[in-house]
Amino acid sequence: MKNSSAVLTTIAATALAACASQPTSSYPASTKARLATYAQATPCCDDPSGFSFGQLPKQGYADAVVDSKSAVFDFQSGLSPFVAFELPDAATPYRIRVKSLFDRKDAGKAGVFYPVVALLDDAFIVVHITGLESLRLEPSLATAGGESGLAVSLGIDPAEQKGKYLVVFTPAALLGEAPESDREGDMLSLSALAYMERHGEAAIPASPYGRIRITIAPDQVVSGTEPGVEQAKPPGSE
Repeated sequence: MKNSSAVLTTIAATALAACASQPTSSYPASTKARLATYAQATPCCDDPSGFSFGQLPKQGYADAVVDSKSAVFDFQSGLSPFVAFELPDAATPYRIRVKSLFDRKDAGKAGVFYPVVALLDDAFIVVHITGLESLRLEPSLATAGGESGLAVSLGIDPAEQKGKYLVVFTPAALLGEAPESDREGDMLSLSALAYMERHGEAAIPASPYGRIRITIAPDQVVSGTEPGVEQAKPPGSE
C-alpha cells in the first residue's frame, strides 16, 4: 500500500505541474464553426505509417490538443483529426486512461471530442479498438488535475498484447460525415450513432476538436476490476 500511495502522490504532482503548461487550443468556440472548419480538412497521408508519433512517459501524464492544426486521416469510420503516440517500452502490465476534457468555459456544452482509441502493432495493423460504449463521464474530482471529461481506460500487458502505437480519433458519423454504408471494416459508425440516440437530448454535441489527457500508471495502481477498464487483447482473441 505504501508503494501505491507513493506512486499516486508522484502522479498527482506531475499532473499539477502539467496544468501550468497545458497546450493551448486552436479551434472555434461554437460547434457550428468547428464543424465548418472540419469540413475543409483533407487526409494527411495514405496509411498510418505516415503518422507523426509523439512519445508517452512510462508513468505520468501527457496532454495534447486535437484542433484545426492537427493531422487528419480517413479512418474506416471516416475522416477525423487525431493524435498519435508510441506506447512506452514497458516490461510489466500497465494502464492507460484517455480522457477528453470538457471546455473550461461551458462545461462541454459547445461540444466534446468523443474519443476512440486504437492500438496498432509495429506493422501499423489495428490490434485493439474501443467504442463509445466504453466511455464514462469522469467528474473533475475523479482524477488529479481537476477537469471533467469523457474517459476510457485500457489495461495493457506487454507480454500478451503486441501494441506499439496509440491513436486517438473520433467517428466521422458523429460529425455528420459518415462514410459509405458499405465501407469495409467500419465497426464504429452504426454503434456511434446508436450511442448518441440512446442518450437523446442529454448527449453533448460532438466536436471534431478537443483537449486530450493521457494517463499512464502501473498495473497495481489501477485495479484490474475497475469499472470501465478494458483489457487490450492480442489479435484473434476477441
